[in-house]
Amino acid sequence: MAKHDPILILEDVREVDDAGGVHFETVLTGRQIIELINADLLRLEGNIRPDWRTNKMSAKTKRKVGNWSHDLLAGNGVIGNLSIRIDPDPGRTDFELEDDNLILFTGYFDTAVDSQSRITAIQQAADNIAAMNPDALHLFDRRFAVRIWVADRRTASRVGRSFNTEGDKVNESAAKSAYSDDFTTDDLANRLVHGSPHLTFNNVEVLKNSVSASSAKLFAFNTLSKALENHWSDVPFTTEARDEQVAFLVRFWDKLVEVRPEFGRVTIDERRALRGSSIAGSALSVHGVVAVAAEIWRTRERDLHCLERLAEPAAAGNGQPVDYFAYSNPDWQSMGVLVSSVTASGEARLTIRSSFQTRKAVADAFVAKVGLI
Repeated sequence: MAKHDPILILEDVREVDDAGGVHFETVLTGRQIIELINADLLRLEGNIRPDWRTNKMSAKTKRKVGNWSHDLLAGNGVIGNLSIRIDPDPGRTDFELEDDNLILFTGYFDTAVDSQSRITAIQQAADNIAAMNPDALHLFDRRFAVRIWVADRRTASRVGRSFNTEGDKVNESAAKSAYSDDFTTDDLANRLVHGSPHLTFNNVEVLKNSVSASSAKLFAFNTLSKALENHWSDVPFTTEARDEQVAFLVRFWDKLVEVRPEFGRVTIDERRALRGSSIAGSALSVHGVVAVAAEIWRTRERDLHCLERLAEPAAAGNGQPVDYFAYSNPDWQSMGVLVSSVTASGEARLTIRSSFQTRKAVADAFVAKVGLI
């Protein structure tokens, strides 16, 4: 194809320096991105992620793409910068930059560097444009920041690896405690932590997904978030319903701490003594008490007095009473909640096994203990 007969002209393109080379940045509308795909000038191929290498989206990827697509149609999707690639091999691509215009004579763009999931979401949203919020900025008019990588296959893979492996993503506790959508279980978790004097961010870890052994904090925020996600099915959709649920959860935690002080603020020495001797305050126990809260909420009376049964003892193997939450309660081993392990020094001890099965077992046990089964 002759130089005077370009197949594409992208306007207002600027050079940038990155990854040891010169690349380009521009702004494309949703319409332009879809037109590039339809014209086979932007191909969704070459990405390093396994889902896209096999062209078989996992359930997680489908959910992620679907959520992006839904948010784009609602008008509030968070997409960030998109990356597309152009191969600098002159046998594959012929292009030039003239007066801030990228003129393409032969070749095409692909997603070998990054962004295939997000571009797929844009495509999926375009296929379902009839569902778009009429008051939102139209998908086709939305402007997307686009980095055009001029990169051979090796460089594209290096940049893609850097995007996906270097640096730590914000953990769930930090992200969810900093922001949560209204009328979600994360929103309930945030409001409970803020509203309960027994919690607050002084007693809940929000920077990490686990609590340090040297910390007196009760649990990590993501533990509460996951527990509510798993057990609290009556997610509110009005301000009044949300406020009623939060008020109940705050009252619930007040009563819980009255019966079992371990679920409130304690000193570091007290917390250390609990760890390794009691499941009270563990991540598993948070799933248990949230399951109890959900069951009480489902009742008409919403009577919290049943929590007092959590103070009643259990029977040890010799028939002697032991604290219900203590490691010496044989029920925890029979359920697989506690398992035997050996330390590096050869010391045998019981440790908590956290899994979907043990979380469910503890939740069922707590609900039965308070008499709601």
